[in-house]
Amino acid sequence: MRTMKDHLYLVIFMFHFSTGCIVDVGQTMVITGYTGGSVVLPCSCADPQSTVGNFTWDYQQGNEWFQVFQDEKYRGRRVLFDKLSPTNLSLLISDLRKNDQGYYKCMTEPNTFTFVNLNVKGCDLVDKSRTVTVEVIGYSGASVVLPCSCTELLAKPEHLQWKYYKENQYKEIYPNEEIENYKNRVKLFDPNTPGNLSLQISALTTEDRGYYQCFVSSQQIVFVRLYVLHREEKTTHQPSPQTQDSTTSQLKVIPRGHTPQFVFILLGVFFSVLLLALLAFMCWRYRGSRNAKKVTTDGEELKREQDIQDDVMYSSVVHVKRASTPAHTHSEPAELTEYASISVKR
Repeated sequence: MRTMKDHLYLVIFMFHFSTGCIVDVGQTMVITGYTGGSVVLPCSCADPQSTVGNFTWDYQQGNEWFQVFQDEKYRGRRVLFDKLSPTNLSLLISDLRKNDQGYYKCMTEPNTFTFVNLNVKGCDLVDKSRTVTVEVIGYSGASVVLPCSCTELLAKPEHLQWKYYKENQYKEIYPNEEIENYKNRVKLFDPNTPGNLSLQISALTTEDRGYYQCFVSSQQIVFVRLYVLHREEKTTHQPSPQTQDSTTSQLKVIPRGHTPQFVFILLGVFFSVLLLALLAFMCWRYRGSRNAKKVTTDGEELKREQDIQDDVMYSSVVHVKRASTPAHTHSEPAELTEYASISVKR
């Protein structure tokens, strides 16, 4: 005869079995992926011992939801992340594309679900402006790297072409070699970094000089101009190395309209010297004005002394002594002159 405790265990077991997988429900998770890469959208049962019945992964398009495993655009790109764990319902999407971005929903049979917001970052080229041309210098017989990269090095573009301008039009040289001269001579410089789209050209010849395009889309283009010099010209042309491979190639990246750094240094030195010269001139003028003021003061004192001397007047006083003389006797009077100084105050 069953006891009350046995009945209670039976009820709990039947309730547990009937509820099935209840997924963790919380805030909407935000997952970031990169074009060309893979991403895992997490979803799992709250109880790892639960039994999983039917479940679906849906994505939102407009106001409607569509099943991921029934959509052709995900064919060959979606799979359960961990098939060995029945309660792990996470979805793995590979070869990500920009249109994979959006909201996803993991829903289990008891009508419990969790939401995931997938954000997909694409390739945005560096120096994609049509007014900028990257200039590169290479040497005949060596290899050279034509630079091109995404701002997100983990993002791989959905489309990539390298083109060479020949016969008044751009012809593809990578990945399809439309020009015979480039066969077996071109490859991506770093295939292990998805966002590094730089192209390596080996066994350079003077015929390789000219204009190239790194083409991702009509709005995503980088222009490169390649100069090819002979080895004897290397001593007279020393570009600043930015990227080079094991064959001692050198390149020089010079965006148009970019002012070299040494110009700013020269301007700084020029204005510093000009400022010092101005300060020296002002000191010289100040000392000159002090000396002139001193000379003027001394002159005024000398003039004042001369004026005082000029204020002294001399007058003569004549004393005439007359002596009595006989009649009819004429004699010249004797004159005695004395000088007396008279000081006149003005």
